[in-house]
Amino acid sequence: MPPFHPASIRFSACLRVPQCSRPRALVRSLRNTNPSRLLSSAHAVPPRFFRQYIWLAIASTGLGSSLLLYYIQSSHHNPTLLDAPPPSPSSPPINPSAPVQITSKDTDEDLIPTGTSTIPFFPRTIHLPPSPSSPTTQPSTSTATRTLPYGTGPPSSTEEEYQLLGLGIRKVSFLRIQVYVVGLYVAKSDLPKLQEGMVRAFFTSSASGDSTVSAATTLVDNEKTELRRVLVEGGSAGRGEKIWDEVLRESGVKSVLRIVPTRNTDFGHMREGWVRSINARSTPGKTNVLGEKREGLEESVGEFKGIFGGGRKGVGKGKVLLMSRGTTGELGVWAEDDVPEQAEKKGERGKMKYLGGLKDERISRLVWLGYLGGGNVASDEARMSVVEGVMDIVERPIGTLATQVV
Repeated sequence: MPPFHPASIRFSACLRVPQCSRPRALVRSLRNTNPSRLLSSAHAVPPRFFRQYIWLAIASTGLGSSLLLYYIQSSHHNPTLLDAPPPSPSSPPINPSAPVQITSKDTDEDLIPTGTSTIPFFPRTIHLPPSPSSPTTQPSTSTATRTLPYGTGPPSSTEEEYQLLGLGIRKVSFLRIQVYVVGLYVAKSDLPKLQEGMVRAFFTSSASGDSTVSAATTLVDNEKTELRRVLVEGGSAGRGEKIWDEVLRESGVKSVLRIVPTRNTDFGHMREGWVRSINARSTPGKTNVLGEKREGLEESVGEFKGIFGGGRKGVGKGKVLLMSRGTTGELGVWAEDDVPEQAEKKGERGKMKYLGGLKDERISRLVWLGYLGGGNVASDEARMSVVEGVMDIVERPIGTLATQVV
């Protein structure tokens, strides 16, 4: 028998099949096909042809992967900045949970990196009415032409300036999915109160509880180290949470939580997270910062839930939610309204709509503690950043801060 060569394979019966125009002729053609010869011929194909097919498949897979990687990189090369104008070449690199410097600088474009490209910056200062829980007043509308949300920019005569103390990203599940960026702002005029209240709470929360040292005006180096440690780690017997609880209860510091979702977020999910934080810090048998003062708490929690009810379902990606805590702990909530798609493409932002308020100071205090104190907080990055901001304040002598930041 002559040696086999691929060119010698003749599928004559197969080639005649398409030329058959009648069913009987097609049947006869199929009967004349020799399956054994076809199979034996296929097995006789040299191995080099199979190697060529394998290398061709590998090359195709590699080319497809390269094209997919290029597409992913190009789609993320220029992310849309939803919360700020594009950074200048001199802008600092994004650094999650970086400390925020307390300063007297009043620059509209003073922005702080957040650590996520979706919401890349937070403003260093925002402005709210003196009584944030009043529905008759609204944040400034003088910033309509700016790309930053309402509540930023030069304050009007009826507004108060708030300074960013720290910020971080809220993440959920073991996949660390980003939900929103949260920043804690403190009224600039109340920064000396925060300083004094933090020093006093540090001494009163100590094991000795010596009231004679609670009037100290500054901390020495080892005390500063201890304060930072307990605020970050919690300390023994929940000392870090006790310090924040006393500061919120006693100092009368006005503050604001500014929340900007990185994805469309349902009010129900956010509300339930805050309610879990309230219950975890007020339920007997757990870390109960309220002690026996629970009378009427359930009714207040119901009112708190009602603020996020009504016709509005949530906060869109890149929109702003503000929760304020007044001098006596009263709560006020605003959310940014949606704008038409064409207006949003031009950089226009919606007005801050007042959603409601609550007088029971325990609610806002427990919500704030969910970000600041205890073993389980909503954002470790935010707590760390706030602690660094607090230490920047505490390390200055009491009485000198007001002249530096106001």
